[in-house]
Amino acid sequence: MPFPPNEFVEPPWGAALRAEACIAEIPEDATIAGMFYLALSDGAKRRGVELTMPKPRYVAFGFYSLREFARVLVQAAQLFYPGRTLRQALRALGALGPKAFAGSTLGKVTLGSAEGTQAAVTAIAKTYEINIRPCRCSVLKSEGRRIQLGLENVHHFLDSHHVGVFEGTLEHAGTPGRVRIASRGRSTAELLLEW
Repeated sequence: MPFPPNEFVEPPWGAALRAEACIAEIPEDATIAGMFYLALSDGAKRRGVELTMPKPRYVAFGFYSLREFARVLVQAAQLFYPGRTLRQALRALGALGPKAFAGSTLGKVTLGSAEGTQAAVTAIAKTYEINIRPCRCSVLKSEGRRIQLGLENVHHFLDSHHVGVFEGTLEHAGTPGRVRIASRGRSTAELLLEW
């Protein structure tokens, strides 16, 4: 079945992002692995800035509030990239994710064995269900130099941060390309990666 390219558009990079309204819609029981809090904390230390973290300590494979994480993510975006709009800053943070993940134990196992762009994208897609609960990210179609992904229950900044994650995945695989989106709602979308 052919890809429907006209359904996919550039993410709304120029649109205002009402972060607090987005965060308020994150389900209270949604969680994310502690390794992502730790990555933000490490990034702040490297940049010489201070993040206000909700807890004094995080364990990499423990699970913590996604809503609290989204607040820290916004804070980090504004501190790490002060000259950018919030959407572009969240995109840039997302693009750093695959490299940070590749340095973790789980990342070394999943990305270390992934050869080629399609394998790297598939490996990152599989980590979503492991690290963000509840959510789903699956490969819907894959052919040539294109992959279409389906993302469901991705409640934090799907059309900016998570687009950046897959832009970073393409970069990590050594094949920079573009990522376009077909939104199906605030927390559901399909992404089309081309390189």
